[in-house]
Amino acid sequence: MKVLVTGSNGFVGKNLISNLSLNDDIEIYKFDIDNTLEELDAYTKTCDFVFHLAGINRPQNPQEFMEGNFGFTTTLLEYLKKNNNKCPIMISSSIQAELDNDYGKSKKAGEELLFNYGKDNNVKVFVYRFPNLFGKWCKPNYNSVIATWCYNISHNIEVSIDVPSKELQLAYIDDVCAELIKCLNNEETKDGRYCIVPTTYKKSLGNILSLIKSFKNNDRGIMVPSTGDTFTKDLYATYISYVPLEELVVDLEEHRDNRGVFCELFRTKEAGQVSVSTTNPNIVRGGHYHNTKMERFIVIKGKAKIEFEHVITHEKYKFEVSGDKLQYVTIPVGYQHSINNIGDGELVLILWANELFDPNIPDTYVMKEEKSETDKRLQ
Repeated sequence: MKVLVTGSNGFVGKNLISNLSLNDDIEIYKFDIDNTLEELDAYTKTCDFVFHLAGINRPQNPQEFMEGNFGFTTTLLEYLKKNNNKCPIMISSSIQAELDNDYGKSKKAGEELLFNYGKDNNVKVFVYRFPNLFGKWCKPNYNSVIATWCYNISHNIEVSIDVPSKELQLAYIDDVCAELIKCLNNEETKDGRYCIVPTTYKKSLGNILSLIKSFKNNDRGIMVPSTGDTFTKDLYATYISYVPLEELVVDLEEHRDNRGVFCELFRTKEAGQVSVSTTNPNIVRGGHYHNTKMERFIVIKGKAKIEFEHVITHEKYKFEVSGDKLQYVTIPVGYQHSINNIGDGELVLILWANELFDPNIPDTYVMKEEKSETDKRLQ
């Protein structure tokens, strides 16, 4: 399948092409401002589908809106007609097409032009009125406040906000691309005569800025945001794509002693923390219990003996695990536990705890030895 993408060097174009290129059965024709009309003529002779993403967002002269958003669409359709190519066409419009401004008018004109072309030539058309889009590869300080804030904040540049309560309708670029690719199989999502991206967000500027600043406050630390909240996950991925690459390597805080090394890897407010521990041969770690903190151990290298003892009944249980067969061991509350390196080399563990370690409330106790009845009578 031969797919023509206009505006191929733009934000949506780059992301769409990245996704389309994963399919070996698709040949991509890339067309942008640096290409020639001769190339457009050649592409429109054989393409099987057109993603028309080219347009003008920030012209120096308002007249360029109509020339770029309506004029080039006219040119594209003329070449398709000239080459008798009735392939389906998708066009990217904007929710601003409903507004009475130069940009909105040009987008509305492009929509109507395509609708009429489809009707007159019996061609399937897909018209998307996109909300504000965000994600990787969006140009900062251009027409996306999220791209601008992510770039500026990650580069220690001050940002400002005039109306924090103002709400934006947003769509994430990966959701946009997934929806557009569905058009290739006529599986588009529609609302009336317009196609839509089914997953969108409505967020205030104040909320967006607060989240991005929270990422910055910890982008060199081990605290990670909630990835269970889809918008936060998408926004965090977007933010990280703007952090300078040389700053993505961060030293962790290590705790070394004769037993080995302990290091926290990352922390979450919702799901506790994950750490790594190494233990030297013939060393025992642990020897304590927790009342609420639950842990899970995974041996990824070496061999260990893990022992449990109930703090009331003194019921005991022990077993061996090793990196030869990956298993997790859940440490139940109320059991004193220890882990002994019984191998010849270093023991490496990944540990998860269901809560963040707080040195003021460590919830870590050592079981006291019970005195015999004779000892008690002698006291």
